[in-house]
Amino acid sequence: MRTCRVQGRRALLGLIGYALGAGALAAQAPVNLDQRYPTGSINTEALAEQALADAAAVRQAIDARYSAESARCAHVFLATECQDNARRAHTLGETQVRRVELEAHDLQRKLAAQDRTTQRDAEQARWQQANGPQKEREARKATQQRADRVQEHAQDALRQQAQAASNRERYQQRNAQHDQDEVQRASVQLRSVAENERRYRDKQERAKAYAA
Repeated sequence: MRTCRVQGRRALLGLIGYALGAGALAAQAPVNLDQRYPTGSINTEALAEQALADAAAVRQAIDARYSAESARCAHVFLATECQDNARRAHTLGETQVRRVELEAHDLQRKLAAQDRTTQRDAEQARWQQANGPQKEREARKATQQRADRVQEHAQDALRQQAQAASNRERYQQRNAQHDQDEVQRASVQLRSVAENERRYRDKQERAKAYAA
């Protein structure tokens, strides 16, 4: 009978301890990140830094609370249920922390990318301001050089065409002179042959006259 009273007293103390532990857990609950930083509300660098600081503090708090609750639950009545409640609370806190950290880091990356783009554009503008006139002069010079080369090639082509025409004309003139020379030589040869024949006939006639 005494044993039953002792066991009943222990069970009652366990229930009281569980109830007190649950109340302490609720009283020491860290900041609710979902309420402080609703989805899409982190939109400035300062707010992102503050959110990361709060998330780090919440993570530290829920980790410490989970360790304390795990140790406490081992000594209370309904220890398994106590452990499950502590685990669910820790998981919920971790989910909030990860979401806030993800949004804050995403915003920081976007702002950093915008800063890099702005800096790159500014550097490009400064470079163009410093080197633009020189580049423009170089571009005009290159354009003029290309135009000069095109004109030079065109002039070379015209000279080659004129030279070819002159060569053809000289060739034709040489051929015509050669033909004329051949005609003259043939005419001289014909006259020479005719003269030789005439002299031969005269010689024959004088010989006949002398013989008679």
